[in-house]
Parts: sequence; C-alpha cells; structure tokens
Amino acid sequence: MRSAALAVGIAFLLSPSALEAQTEQDLEGAWRVTEVVTSGPDARTITTPQPGLLLFAGGYYSYTLINGDEPRPGLPPGFASAEQLLMVWNPFSANAGTFEISGDTMRRRPIVAKDPNAMAPGAYNEYTFRISADTLWITTVGTEAGPARNPPTVKYVRAR
Repeated sequence: MRSAALAVGIAFLLSPSALEAQTEQDLEGAWRVTEVVTSGPDARTITTPQPGLLLFAGGYYSYTLINGDEPRPGLPPGFASAEQLLMVWNPFSANAGTFEISGDTMRRRPIVAKDPNAMAPGAYNEYTFRISADTLWITTVGTEAGPARNPPTVKYVRAR
C-alpha cells in the first residue's frame, strides 16, 4: 500500500501539468537582460546589452527592452526630425500579454505592443527556455509566420 501511494505521488510530480505549474511558478517575477547571443551569418554576443526588463505574473508577461549594445541618442528639445525619432524609437521594443508554457516551450500572445502587427488576432511568439537558480535563458523559436531565422538567445538574471 505504501509503495503504491509513493508510486502515485511520483507519477503526479512527473506529470506534465505538475511540471508546467512548477516552471510557471519559477518564471514569476522580474528579470533583467544581461546578455544577447545572436546566431547565423552575423553571429555575435553582446555581453553589455542595453537595458531590458521581462516580467511574469499570473499568466501575464510584459517586456520592454532596447535592442543593441549602444545607448540611444537623446531627442533635441522642441522639434525632432523623422531621422532623429527613428534613431530613438526603432531600437525600443515593448509588448505585454498572456503566456502559456508546455515543458520547456513558452508561447506569448501580445495584447498590446509597440508594433501593431504583433498584436493582430492569432499573433504569437514561441520560445524555448531554461532556468538555473536566478538565471533564465530564452531562445526565439518562431512566430505564427514560421520558424525564426538566426534565433537569438537572451540571458536574464532575476531582478532584486
């Protein structure tokens, strides 16, 4: 009887739903970008990326980040040209919505985004991820349009 109860307990702990709940709980909180590794022909590693913050709470996520390794220029007081606005606005990325996980795969569905196409009906972003202590690695897999080309891996550390 005791061994049967132990077997049921182990089966529950190893079931996909138990693993997903544990992983989602591990994701909860705030994460800061610390490294970006890009694959493909222009592969490179940015060890001092610009600021980025990723939040997970109760099945929702939000992220804001600056793509690149150089600070954005400030805008001049008063009128800014289209080129100046583009230099400041283009590297900025932001969206928020819901997320689902299955094993080591995360699917995020934006509700609001800087890019209107990202929040179109049926739009999603898919990633693989892994967590070790206070470090999270997320690799882009693709979107509803297909697999990612030269997928980046972003390393985060838990924000305190």
